[in-house]
Amino acid sequence: MQLLLGIPVFFLLRTEEKALFQLRNGLLIAGIGAMLLGEPALLIFSFTLLPLAWSLHRSAQHEVTPAAAGRAGLAVLGSSWLIFWLLYGQLTGVNPYTSLLAQLNNLLTQIVEAYGSSMKNVSVELLQEFELAAADMRVVLPKVLPGLLAGSAVLTVWLNMVVGNGLLRRFQPDKAPWPEYRCWQLPDTVVWLLIAAIILAITSAGWLEITGYSLAVVIGLLYFFQGAAVFAHLLHRWNVPTFWRIVLYIFVAAQGYGFLLLAVTGAADTWADFRKLAQNEQPPTRS
Repeated sequence: MQLLLGIPVFFLLRTEEKALFQLRNGLLIAGIGAMLLGEPALLIFSFTLLPLAWSLHRSAQHEVTPAAAGRAGLAVLGSSWLIFWLLYGQLTGVNPYTSLLAQLNNLLTQIVEAYGSSMKNVSVELLQEFELAAADMRVVLPKVLPGLLAGSAVLTVWLNMVVGNGLLRRFQPDKAPWPEYRCWQLPDTVVWLLIAAIILAITSAGWLEITGYSLAVVIGLLYFFQGAAVFAHLLHRWNVPTFWRIVLYIFVAAQGYGFLLLAVTGAADTWADFRKLAQNEQPPTRS
């Protein structure tokens, strides 16, 4: 829930003249509560969302597009998280990244051991295949972990933007800075970054390969968001009742290929323009 702290702060900044006064009081109460519960580190980490909320508010004031607001918010949040984890590492003497990687490797080892001990009747060949798959994951994990961490920042910015803007459109429509989420669209140039990332991941080694994998993960996530916007737009265009929209959302989310399907749809929208935004709605989302 700490990752959603930017939502109420962004809402207050957009709707209340004395938002800073209210935020100060709220932070003081939260600080006292965290000290009593013995969780100051968790509170401080949640404070890294405050610069994100301010960045989104400033972007809204300057009437920039969702894509531009997202870029600025990601830069601010990424910087906040980097500073937090650098200070955390200095104070604790533990490298957060290597510690996380070691924990994930230990988790894989525990899963393999638990699988082997619980499946006494499984053939040796099947168990060996499972162990080989786990070994492959240990090789791939260091290559994609930076992208997964960056993707968590992208996801956090996206959630705060979508939910915050949605609440404003519902309760304070005149304060909402951006159009409905179904009209949001990435700049067309992002697809070239995806192509470059795939080429780097396939043809390079070392840090260039890791960069390629990381970019591919992040851009794939961005196109998943765009695919979700396309899906929402089509359901709106076809006047699908709210109940059945929820059912369809759950159905797509539950499918193993749902993420890939929406990501491909989002990338294809660059050329297909499924929503005909360039012709009809022309929302301010391409700069």
